Formats: sequence, C-alpha cells, structure tokens
Amino acid sequence: MMVEYAWHTILMNTYDFYTEGPHQDQCLVLLHLIPASILSSLWMTFSMCLQRINATVVVSKRVLTILTSTIAIGLGFLFSHVYFLSRCVLEFIRKVQRVQFPCAPNYNTQKRFLLFADTPNALFVTFIACSYLVLIFRIFRKRKPMNGTKSLSELQIQQERKAALRIRYNMITLSCIIIVTVVSIFPRTSYGLYINFTGTIDDDIVRALNNLLLLNPLVDPIIYIFRIKEVRCQLIFRCRSNKTTPLGLPMQSANVTTST
Repeated sequence: MMVEYAWHTILMNTYDFYTEGPHQDQCLVLLHLIPASILSSLWMTFSMCLQRINATVVVSKRVLTILTSTIAIGLGFLFSHVYFLSRCVLEFIRKVQRVQFPCAPNYNTQKRFLLFADTPNALFVTFIACSYLVLIFRIFRKRKPMNGTKSLSELQIQQERKAALRIRYNMITLSCIIIVTVVSIFPRTSYGLYINFTGTIDDDIVRALNNLLLLNPLVDPIIYIFRIKEVRCQLIFRCRSNKTTPLGLPMQSANVTTST
C-alpha cells in the first residue's frame, strides 16, 4: 500500500495532470491497485467482525469458520485485485473511450469509477457496522442471565468482573477500528456523489479525501498492536528472537538461545 501510494505521489508531483505521456498509464494502473488494497483491508476488518461473532456462539458456525479462515482472507485479497485490474485492462483496451487524463483528480470521481470502486467500499463499511451491532447485541444478551443470578461465590464474582472488563476492552477496540473505517471511506464516497449531482469539483478536496482513504489500512495495524494482546506479544517475541538469535548458527543452537 505504501509503495503504491508513494509511487502515485511522486507521479502527481513530478508531472502535469493534463499532459500526455507514459505517466498517465502509470496513474491508471495505480488508481486501480490502491482501491484494491483498500478493499482487501475492508474485507479483513469484516472477517475479524465475523470471527468475533462466531466466538459468541456456543457451537461455531461452519459458514463463519470458512469465511474467517486464512484461505478465505487470501482469496478475498486475490479477488479484490482481479476485480480492479480487470477494469484497468479494459481501460487500456478501450483507450479511446476512457477519460483522457487518468492523473487528473476528476478521473476517480467520475460516475463509472464511483459505481465500480466506492460502491463495494460503502457496502463493506455497512456490513462491518451491522456485524458490529449484531456482536454487541449477542454479547449483552448472553451476559443478561449471568447478571441476574444470586448468591455467587467470590470466585464467580471475580470471573464476572474479569469477563466484564474483557468485553469492555474488546468493545473499545472494535469501536476504534470501525470508526477509523467509516471516517476513511464515507467522506470520499459522499463527495463523489456530490460531484456527480452538482458537476462542481475541487481538486484540493479530492486529493485530501483520497489521502483519507489511507487511514484505514495504515491505522488498523497500530490499533491491533496497542489493543490486542496476542498481536503485541507475538510482535515483541519476534523482535526479541531476531535480536537474540545469532546468524549462521545451526537450528539447534538457535533454539537453545531462544529458550535461554
């Protein structure tokens, strides 16, 4: 994502938007690769919400287990790129019918591009928000009978408090992820619809909203590291193991060093 965006930024600051040249074809490719990465990020967020919903069910649902598997996430990444790159190939084939300057801000705000790119994004954000509401409803409904029980032992009270703190912690984490997702996607989609209805466009606003799209894939990993203990522990463990394991030693020596 960073490579794609950095490449696109260099092109936008090096060449003129409205002049012919090879940079226009590069912009065309990048303007399809970047939305593909964003759609992949949304799919992973949606998959995480489904995984949390599946965790609230007593017996795990087979469909949810399949949708949240590593293979499903990999296929989602592949499909999103095939989806956008197929449109890119068609744009190259029908060069006469496409917008003349893909580097120009009005390229990715045209109605055809909005329907192709922003509609799936808006749908995924809606699905993520709905699954989040379902998750909250299931968790509180599951906890309601426990709150009504009488004469709990000290151990049960401690378990209840820990469970309540864990639920609160998870809710804050998911809320942060969903707020970031909504803030990064909906402004661009809304402004794109406004452009198509009014016919007026501001290049600076378009660039600002395009930059806002980066918020979701760039901030989410930071949220995972600071808010999800398993991710944080794995990151710390891998960093320490890379520092403590000398290069060039046999596998057995490396394992002994790590254990020590």
